[in-house]
Amino acid sequence: MSHGKVKFALSFIALAALSGSAQAGFIWIDDVSPYGFSLADVSTTNDFRGPLAGQGISQMWLGRSLGIVAAAPGDWVSAELFGAEAGYRNQFWANGSLLVDNQGNQSWSARPEGSFNVSDGVLDFGFCAVTIGSCLSNAANDATTAGSFQSIGMRLTDPNTAWLLWDDSGANVDDDYDDLIVRLTYHGNVRPVPEPETWTLFALALLGMMLAGRRKISLSGP
Repeated sequence: MSHGKVKFALSFIALAALSGSAQAGFIWIDDVSPYGFSLADVSTTNDFRGPLAGQGISQMWLGRSLGIVAAAPGDWVSAELFGAEAGYRNQFWANGSLLVDNQGNQSWSARPEGSFNVSDGVLDFGFCAVTIGSCLSNAANDATTAGSFQSIGMRLTDPNTAWLLWDDSGANVDDDYDDLIVRLTYHGNVRPVPEPETWTLFALALLGMMLAGRRKISLSGP
């Protein structure tokens, strides 16, 4: 097979892989929300309003639950604590394991806190205000709205990056979602999964090129 035909075959393989890729990542799962959901401005009293804006977050979704789609066995999510403004002791947990246990203020900085495995559907995580013995799960966040006693503001900056803004008491003027700010990053998100039709086209094209090459050799003779 000539160099040109080999190059074409390699290009076709690349296109076949891209056309059949399955994109995995974070999605919103809001099937059970009794109040709907809303996009709210980050409060002017949020201590991290500036750094959040630097991450492309000037608004956050309220009343939403976060999920994963097209996950494969072994896929995982890492968690980082970025800041905290709270007198309460606040925690973040996932899959039943405690990842963040924070008391008091934390300045803005990325702090790796651990990871957890994921599968398709609603993610199993939540926050707790230990001081007052009250917790809120990701799934239960669907039942919160602006002014709720506790709620989680959420924002996706890309399909693999989710920001969680915890409000531990929602006491009117303190309803500013800066008591614990956690960033989740999804790993293992793109896996080529060529469709059957793509592989069929590739096989036919490769066979055609091979036959054409053999015919050229036959015509040219020894």
